[in-house]
Amino acid sequence: MKINHFTLIISLVIINLVCNSCEPFFKPALPPGISIYKTNGDYFDLVTIGMKGDRIFRTSNYSGELHKFNIAGGDTIYKYRIKLTNDYILSFEADSRYDVFLDITFKQHMSLDMIYPSGIPHEILASHILDKSPYSVYYRDTAEPRQFEQTLEMVDTSEINQIIREGKLDQFFEKLR
Repeated sequence: MKINHFTLIISLVIINLVCNSCEPFFKPALPPGISIYKTNGDYFDLVTIGMKGDRIFRTSNYSGELHKFNIAGGDTIYKYRIKLTNDYILSFEADSRYDVFLDITFKQHMSLDMIYPSGIPHEILASHILDKSPYSVYYRDTAEPRQFEQTLEMVDTSEINQIIREGKLDQFFEKLR
């Protein structure tokens, strides 16, 4: 019986070690954190697509994502970008690696979505490329856990504006560009 108890104890110790050492592999991936950036021009109301080299791999059908917009008085306001102090923009969806800005506003894009319900042809999008390297400065919240809320309803822009005014972006965000 002693051998069986000993074998059981050793087996439990080994299982415990294996499970604990595998924990990082089973840890759920965090979504990208919020981004704070400046662009080479006033692109606030313009649409982005994702490109790798000359290949478009990410587009949007904004007509199917109306929850991301406020539409009032003829204006189409994209809620997932917020103007901050000193010309910075906060974004919940920006990607410094692949974003390319088009010379198409969100409102114009929605009109094109109606013409092309299966998706705007890539040739048309490519003909509207404005800036393939749009970010002059780009920061992202990469901390684990995230330092700042990741939802439109919860993010505290007054706190982030204060960080910008104090010149402390590097202390709270990772500078990617």
